[in-house]
Amino acid sequence: KGLIWIATARGLASFNGEEFTTYRIKNGLPMNQTISLLEDKEGNIWIGTNGKGVSKWDGKTFTNYSKKDGLVGNIILSMYEDNNGNIWYGTQGKGVSKFDGSTFTNYNVDHGLGNNNILSIIQDENNSLWFGTFGNGITRFNGKSFSHYEQEEGLNDLYVRSMFEDGRGNIWIGTDGGGVSK
Repeated sequence: KGLIWIATARGLASFNGEEFTTYRIKNGLPMNQTISLLEDKEGNIWIGTNGKGVSKWDGKTFTNYSKKDGLVGNIILSMYEDNNGNIWYGTQGKGVSKFDGSTFTNYNVDHGLGNNNILSIIQDENNSLWFGTFGNGITRFNGKSFSHYEQEEGLNDLYVRSMFEDGRGNIWIGTDGGGVSK
């Protein structure tokens, strides 16, 4: 739609190339502190907040989801839309939630995640999901089981901020203090 979206501590901002528009509690956000963003395949903007869950902006209204709706936690650090259209939410200290449009499915360390602080999420060419954690490297989920990758497997640092799969199927991992791993 030609807009640049920006998550800020004072609300959600959009920029159309000429001016900014800011959305806050008075416009329907559950709180002004926004910390993560995702545009889904349908053009909806998902906004992760710093304590009140996630909001979906459809261009007209906000729809808000929180723990009371089934979300595993209310601080949303990362989001990702998988190949099936499910939205995954990485939280601070609570694990990850998968939202299929109506129901949340939650995973945490008790299910096999390496850590409940999820900083980044990607899906590889084999449809496995990769979760970058704050302190325990990477967890891969193939839809059935979890695998962990830490320094013993060649990861430079256990704090994984970002991940990217290149055209050759290599996963590039941006860490907090150890540079980049492949």
